[in-house]
Amino acid sequence: MLNKTEIKEHLANDLIPFWNNLRDTENGGYYGSVDAENNINKKAVKSAILQTRILWFYSSCYKLLQDEKLLESAKSQFEFIKKYMLDPDDGGIYFTIEHDGKIKDSRKHTYAMAFALYSISAYYSISKDESALNSADKLFNLIENKYKDEYGYPEPFIIDTHIEHNRTMNTLLHVIEAYTEYYQAVKAEEARKALEYALNLVINKAYNDKLSRIECYYDEFMNPVSNILSYGHDIESSWLIYRACEVLGNDVITKNLSPKLEKIAQNVISKGFIDDGKDGIYYECKDGAENKKRAWWVMAEAAVALVHQYNLYKNDKSMVLAENIWNYIKASFISPYGEWHSHLNDNGELIKDSSDLCGEWKCPYHNGRMCLELLKNLN
Repeated sequence: MLNKTEIKEHLANDLIPFWNNLRDTENGGYYGSVDAENNINKKAVKSAILQTRILWFYSSCYKLLQDEKLLESAKSQFEFIKKYMLDPDDGGIYFTIEHDGKIKDSRKHTYAMAFALYSISAYYSISKDESALNSADKLFNLIENKYKDEYGYPEPFIIDTHIEHNRTMNTLLHVIEAYTEYYQAVKAEEARKALEYALNLVINKAYNDKLSRIECYYDEFMNPVSNILSYGHDIESSWLIYRACEVLGNDVITKNLSPKLEKIAQNVISKGFIDDGKDGIYYECKDGAENKKRAWWVMAEAAVALVHQYNLYKNDKSMVLAENIWNYIKASFISPYGEWHSHLNDNGELIKDSSDLCGEWKCPYHNGRMCLELLKNLN
């Protein structure tokens, strides 16, 4: 049974303490890699994606829980990102830095900048720190003026080697997410227009009505270039894009997207869930072949989406599925150290790697957000 008490205890007693323990008190930020046995690699690189998502995590946890220690952690993390990761000359955020703050990969990617904007906007909302607002404004303007063209948001370089492409739904989705958070924080007309534009890209280019899914990869003209149903991205989109519509408040866009997002969710439920979620969800279906790997982030997004579905449509089946997914998460993903493991194979065995509990992409964003969303949305 899904209940707020259990979710809050997991957040407060498992996830937050785990990440508190990874704070690098010598060099700033948070350590960049932890394996399945909770061995910390203190010399691992610090990625923009991990570090910004941690800022978002502490900012959002403070907003809900009002614990001053969380606010202090968010402030410290913002100062670290501002000092070591934001480019003071050309703008944007470096893709990775060394453990001691030296620049490792100075390239700028739209996806990473979206997460920087997302997290700094969240921090500004709780702190009203004018330097955070200034950083957010610069990131927003940089994305709009340099990393956007007449077809949308191109990939400056490839970070997803899945298939040859020029653009991805993943980047578009998280630009939408970042613009939603930024617009909530500043209520600026430019932010409203940019969010509206990005949502219209979903309507006009990304959504495949015939297959009830959002396409994953595109060419330079935003035409699909793959046959992939990403269960995780679609189930995440089903609630995250709806949230963006709510914040935007454009009835025309909401009425257009709402039935599409419902179809997307039901398509994932019918095709990707194993035994009604009792054995999790497959990762994706590529060219008709199922990738049966289970991923932590897919489970977290499914739980949020299902509760969202229940609250919208009062469909009891959605809550049953959400409970099944949560029970599966508890039995299979939550490690003895509090944080979730990354991936399991189809036999339920842990796929070990050096970044199982924490890594360049492994962070408290998906599962932390699951806890926060369920605490807000469970009756």
